[in-house]
Amino acid sequence: MTTDETTSRGVRVEERAIKVAMACSAIGAVLKLSAGVVTGSMSLVSSAVDSLGDLLVSSANLFVVRYGDMPADEDHNYGHAKIEGLGAMFEGGFIFAAGLFIIYEAVHKALLGEVSHDVTLGIVVMVPVLGMTIGTVTYLRKVAKATGSLTIKSDALHYLTDVWVNVGVLVSLVLVKLTGVPLIDTVISIAIALFMLHASVGVVREGFAVIMDTSLERATVTKIEERVRDNPSVLSFHDLRTRRGRVPHIDLHVVVPPHTTAKELHDLFVALRDDIRTVAGPGAIVNMHADPAE
Repeated sequence: MTTDETTSRGVRVEERAIKVAMACSAIGAVLKLSAGVVTGSMSLVSSAVDSLGDLLVSSANLFVVRYGDMPADEDHNYGHAKIEGLGAMFEGGFIFAAGLFIIYEAVHKALLGEVSHDVTLGIVVMVPVLGMTIGTVTYLRKVAKATGSLTIKSDALHYLTDVWVNVGVLVSLVLVKLTGVPLIDTVISIAIALFMLHASVGVVREGFAVIMDTSLERATVTKIEERVRDNPSVLSFHDLRTRRGRVPHIDLHVVVPPHTTAKELHDLFVALRDDIRTVAGPGAIVNMHADPAE
């Protein structure tokens, strides 16, 4: 299978994963919003708003994956993959804004003295929604690991916050039912929002790292260095540079015996490229320059 075919297959897998996440968000939002309106639970309504945001963000991610897969053209010689960094920053920004909105609504409701009604319906709704969200996160993580997609990785983190949000909502509903203290709903809603704010910062940072051409993780670079060093045709190497993102880039200079033929250099490049791709990902772009030993 060629690199293009591998990339195309990976994109189809990513699109399917995003559509699964969108379905999860839509179902969860409808169930939680309906139960929240009936019970008057702020934590349920807040979680429903978060799920609606998930749906919007996943829709944007679907565009990001499709656009990022477009081949290089006259105006974008290195392709369109960097849009993934913008998508991650947008997703993190949306999570942050949703967290602020939830805090505002929770405090506003507490000041007005509004209380929840019977929360049994909310508990019944949240149990299957929590199970569905956990399943979605597990699936997204599996796809992110297989494809190396920053978009899917960010989406998995996003839906992981949903797991904790849903756990918080369920705990809130149970405690309100057991104690009869509506303030618990407000406190847990704010705790959920603070968790969302914390998670959003990590997503934005990762997207920013792609836009700013941050190098690959230190552990990955170390493995690449080991692969190059272990090749018997390489006497030494220098100027190793890496760039993370949907399509990682690796540039390096290798020192070879001065009598090395063009055919041998070509075979060396192919061997190093394949070795490096086992570490950086099958779609990684590897550029090598050969220097003759003195």
